[in-house]
Amino acid sequence: MTTTRRILALAAAATLIAVGCSDDDDSSDSTIDTAAPTSAVPATDAPATDPPATDAPPSTDPPATDAPPATQPPATDAPPSTDPPALPDTPIVAAISQTYDFEGGDPDPADLPAAPGSVEAHWYTSGDVMAVVFVGLDPEANACPGNSIRTATGFEFVSNGPLPNGICDDFSTLIENTSSQGVQLCDGRVGYLTLIPAGTSGELYSSIERSDPDVTGVGLTGFVALPDPSVLPDIEASLLAC
Repeated sequence: MTTTRRILALAAAATLIAVGCSDDDDSSDSTIDTAAPTSAVPATDAPATDPPATDAPPSTDPPATDAPPATQPPATDAPPSTDPPALPDTPIVAAISQTYDFEGGDPDPADLPAAPGSVEAHWYTSGDVMAVVFVGLDPEANACPGNSIRTATGFEFVSNGPLPNGICDDFSTLIENTSSQGVQLCDGRVGYLTLIPAGTSGELYSSIERSDPDVTGVGLTGFVALPDPSVLPDIEASLLAC
């Protein structure tokens, strides 16, 4: 019984050992790391805490625009001049200042067609005749300009021509104003194409006369010597009438 019990005890012990060995083997194979798992999250790049970049807000200023066009009016041509065409200078000039009446007396200054010394006669040639410009004479005056030349034989080629307002019907020396003789008007300037042939020497007389019922007529005159007619500048008749 004792042996039997021993055998049974050994057998039981052997069985326990065998089971223990088996358990040891299994436990050695199944051993796991008993280190407590860390609670730290694996290291990662820290995300930026700045807000993402955004475009700047749109400007509230109005958009730039081109400058407005200039308000100045466009350039225009200058208005045409009202001055008459210029004439060349002449060395033969007479001041018209000597007064008279047709009966040999002294006229009333108020009756004269121009003030003494206010008008000058500028002499030229124009084609085949002599020409005069009465500088300072009012073309609206009641006047009858005239001229002549005094030679060795006396006064020759005497003539008068009426201004638009001139009363000269009683003058025996009155001629008709045409494009080739008599009064020529241009923008307020009074010219005269005489009957005196170009090239004639002598004393040149210029006069401004008007009718007067009391003494037939009144006027004023002036003269200048012309020993050498070649000194007179020549002008186109078209410069006198325009």
